[in-house]
Amino acid sequence: MKRVVLLHGLGNNEAIWSGLAAHWRSDVEVHAPRLPWHSEGIAAWRHETDSARHVQRALDAVPGGPDLVVAHSFSSILLLDLLSRRAAAADPLDVPGVVLVNPFYKASADAFHWDMIGPTLDDFPRTMAESIRLRSLRRPVDAELLADMARRMTEWIGPYGWLRFFDAYLRTPLFPVDRVHTPALVFGGGLDRSAPVDHARDLAALLPRGEELVEDGCGHFPMLEMPGRFVGAVHAFLDRVPDRVGPTAGL
Repeated sequence: MKRVVLLHGLGNNEAIWSGLAAHWRSDVEVHAPRLPWHSEGIAAWRHETDSARHVQRALDAVPGGPDLVVAHSFSSILLLDLLSRRAAAADPLDVPGVVLVNPFYKASADAFHWDMIGPTLDDFPRTMAESIRLRSLRRPVDAELLADMARRMTEWIGPYGWLRFFDAYLRTPLFPVDRVHTPALVFGGGLDRSAPVDHARDLAALLPRGEELVEDGCGHFPMLEMPGRFVGAVHAFLDRVPDRVGPTAGL
């Protein structure tokens, strides 16, 4: 049995992965923890400055340890932070492989400039609206109501919640990703307006064991837009990563 951990992004929760349930193989055990930046409890987290430690806690809670960690959006930054800091300390994270889905990443600090702050902030409600819309396809939400729901969500996340995201994003050029030798599949959506696909391409090229997978017709939420193909890509990568070693392997 292979254990796969799914880490949701900012303002979502573990339910964002629920549409994948019918596509997992019988030999895959899925763990989808609710993280502190979930859609119902962000108030208790938004003032923290080290969110990567919560990713470590989520992985430590998996009996036997994960065989693969799949992290989306904001959580992909945090997983990359954890991988990098552990690698720099010569104490690599005990995970055979990772999938970084629609990551926010820039290789150079000079790539951040003042004029990008406004557009990045303004894009946040649109990303929230897209998440709500995709989860409501069976019962479409009126456009005006959808905009109001997205706006209310961003107001609830608030300036501290958004700054936690943007601070993590700003630090990505400082991560020593060249020291991370964990096999990594970096997934990017060609239609992603939130985390441009070049982020995924650049990161995959810099990771020593990075692989790039770009879906041209997909946006920021592949688990909602193309669940079958997304799980298929995860299965294929899972079959390529090495097995866990030690007494817990195969349990």
